[in-house]
Amino acid sequence: MGSDVTSADRVPRRHASPTDSTFKELYATALTCGIPNCGEPLYRENPVTGQRILNSQVAHIHARSEGGPRWDPEMSEEDNRGFDNLIPLCARHAFEIDSTPEHYPADRLRAWKKRQIETHSQAVALSLSDAEAAEVAAASFSVDNLMERLTALLPFSARSRSRAEALALASDSSRARSVVRLRSTPADRVEAALAWRTEQADPVVEVPAGALRVLVAPMGAGKSEEAERWWSEGLTQAWADPQVAIPVWLEAREVTPTLAGAVQEALGGDPVRTCRIVVDNLDAVSPRRADQLLNDARRLVATWPGVSVLATTRPGAGTVDRAERLDVAAWPVRRGWDLLSTVLGEDYVPGLDAHEMRQLLTSPLQVHALASRLRAGGDARVSTRELLSGLVDTILERERPDASREVWASLSRLAARILDQQGPVRASVFARQHVIWELEETGLVVHDDGLLRFALPLFEQRFAAHALQDGEALIETAAGAELFPRWRYAIAFAVATATRERAEEFLLRMARTNPAAASWVLDETARPERGTGPLPPASTDGPVDGAAGGDGAGIDPALAVGAWLREATLSWLQGLGTLGQLLAPHHQGALAPWGVFLDAEHSWMTIAQAREGVLESDLVVRPDLEAWGSSLGYFHDRQSFTVPRESLARWVWARHRLRERLAREVKNRTLPVDSASALAAERAWFLAQRIVPKERTGRPRQNVPLSDLRAEVNARMAHVETTRRSRWQRDGYTIDSADIRWLHAHLQNLPGDTLTNPRPPADRANDSGRYLWQTYSPELTRSITQDVVRDALAGYRDLVERNFSQFGAALGLYSILPVRAEGFVIMPEPSDTEAYSASVAYTLRPNAGSRAQDVPAVEFDLAEEPNLPGSLWNRLQEEHASVFHRPAVHHEELSTGLERQATNLAYSWLARDLKAVGWLEHTLTIPD
Repeated sequence: MGSDVTSADRVPRRHASPTDSTFKELYATALTCGIPNCGEPLYRENPVTGQRILNSQVAHIHARSEGGPRWDPEMSEEDNRGFDNLIPLCARHAFEIDSTPEHYPADRLRAWKKRQIETHSQAVALSLSDAEAAEVAAASFSVDNLMERLTALLPFSARSRSRAEALALASDSSRARSVVRLRSTPADRVEAALAWRTEQADPVVEVPAGALRVLVAPMGAGKSEEAERWWSEGLTQAWADPQVAIPVWLEAREVTPTLAGAVQEALGGDPVRTCRIVVDNLDAVSPRRADQLLNDARRLVATWPGVSVLATTRPGAGTVDRAERLDVAAWPVRRGWDLLSTVLGEDYVPGLDAHEMRQLLTSPLQVHALASRLRAGGDARVSTRELLSGLVDTILERERPDASREVWASLSRLAARILDQQGPVRASVFARQHVIWELEETGLVVHDDGLLRFALPLFEQRFAAHALQDGEALIETAAGAELFPRWRYAIAFAVATATRERAEEFLLRMARTNPAAASWVLDETARPERGTGPLPPASTDGPVDGAAGGDGAGIDPALAVGAWLREATLSWLQGLGTLGQLLAPHHQGALAPWGVFLDAEHSWMTIAQAREGVLESDLVVRPDLEAWGSSLGYFHDRQSFTVPRESLARWVWARHRLRERLAREVKNRTLPVDSASALAAERAWFLAQRIVPKERTGRPRQNVPLSDLRAEVNARMAHVETTRRSRWQRDGYTIDSADIRWLHAHLQNLPGDTLTNPRPPADRANDSGRYLWQTYSPELTRSITQDVVRDALAGYRDLVERNFSQFGAALGLYSILPVRAEGFVIMPEPSDTEAYSASVAYTLRPNAGSRAQDVPAVEFDLAEEPNLPGSLWNRLQEEHASVFHRPAVHHEELSTGLERQATNLAYSWLARDLKAVGWLEHTLTIPD
């Protein structure tokens, strides 16, 4: 059996002669090449006799050995020739598989064969007769080496190559170009990337015979790849049809003196037959030379009607007629993700939900650079800022643009202008014509329709960072409430690459302008480097109370460090505005004084915030703080910690102290809101339920007499005014002094005699229902849910505008207001006794037809489990990018009948937004 097969029998697979019966079976099931997306017919008709002639080869799937393609010695001759071990191929791909069998493992060939058979299963009726099979097999597998022998005796020219040699050389050249374009891809993943490209089924560009077309796209968009696919399609045709000339690939800078001469030299004669010609990288030559080559191409296709020319260029190189231009579209994010996964060999990469990261997936250059960067640095150890910065460096190093100092300065100004106006800049108002020309020549800038933009958005951030460092742009403007989302990585680049002193200055100015911007940049740039750096400076922007000497000499180190930390705290509080008084003790509108103590080694510090009247200066050295508990009655709190010496560490320390209190306010849902807000109404009703005694029936109230409520609140208020802090427990909830003060003030202006439940009561009897949702009909559930979401959106807007007015567009949901809420209220089946609650699935999308203060638009449909419509999720999960990780789809349980539904929803949105910019350390859940 297999051991009886001699070495002579193990012939190369493309010369294998299958039996007539096997041959017939193959061609009955597959009439085109087995390589995906090739589609080359496997036979053609003789134009003279009308007979079918085989135009293909047969590959043996198992044929692999060290010495080249051979039959598998472990298989019998019958199995080697058997149907299951053969795949029909066009001549070109058979040659490629013979030449590089290691690139085509057996599993891949079997998968392709299976797909081929399934696709062409309807072609069984076209099987050959016995006579036809014998005729085609004999005609197709003969070897004629006459041309090879003749060319060995003649001087070399393009004519002296046999057609088979020229086709083989063209195939090798195509692969070499593809490999070179993947030079930034890790070597062990190049084959995977090539295989991925082969399997793509998107259409190839069309260039009619006798026509010129020009692929126009900025750096890295995949122009050459698109041209390669078109050229490769022509090569496949040349393999199949001797009347088609082998296509020609020319680099623009290598074409001399004329395009026609270069084509004739490549072909070994005039292009009399159908022929595809690519002229790649017109932008590599001067604009004048590019125009000459384009005119050469126009004359060439007019002279030889069978010729089609495809050129590639970045915008601005050569004069391209509108009818000739083919724009290369940006890749869909899904396609970039598929390639990234292929190159990395991983199905999931964390962090790609950031808007800038998703934009990296829209061009092949960026995808390959991103993959290389991720493999080199490791996902978990590379921040988004580091990754983006590294990609810019990688691409600039690869392109090495040659530009004068004036042009580099213009790049920074252009980047700042683009980010400020959030779009391309009109060239005529930006610079003189010669500067525009020089900007175009760098390849980093695209000049199209009179507008200037960068070839890759990454460049905007890098060069805008230079503008900040050089003072061409103000950090206060870049970090402003509206512009920060566009500028944020530019700011992060600038801070990360600045000196320690300049980075501190940037943070100081940002914290006072926009605490969200400063916090986000801090998380992108600060690094834990414990124990590094000198003791903080002995002087700051303001004087240190009690310090000796006007120039900082002789200042107590405890006062110096305390002043340094207090300056960061005051800067945060200045940016937070009125909210700051909730997050740190204040006396008459000013931050409470600090008592400070620093140990002898200057490494361990204690800070205590004094009560009113205890300290006369903002900073006072208090040695008694060293003894734990000795003076706590004089201070709001006391904290001991290692002195933060790392770069930007004081900003991390100060923010941490403030956001601990902010987290409590958010979790307790006690931030200030308008007294007419639905959130205020829910809070009042919630507190009233825990202050006024319940009715004897134990059933939930729908109304509370205001006289009873005021009496209870007044009694508690008298106790609050005589104590530092009071607390009451009711139904598992702690009511404290702040709640009583708020409710007491809220009731002063409340009209009427009763406080009413903001939500309607259940409309079904509770006799058999196990859960609260079962006492609400589907229609009432939908109506309440729409009201809740509408109130939550208005309440969220009020929360942000009253408490985080400087944050602006850095808060993900606020950045897209006004919005329209659309979705489904999903009801369990009425008989489902295990379902805990109904649920709602919805999206929040910008509502262009609404004004900021309009009542939010909310529209929900009803759906029942398990019969959800198939289009439900498709309608909701339309892909849209979000700058600060705002989810596209929300899916939540409905707490029908609870007192703070809108409040819970509004605070959950706010908590997610604050976490995204670093003002909450952890994701908070907002339970009732």
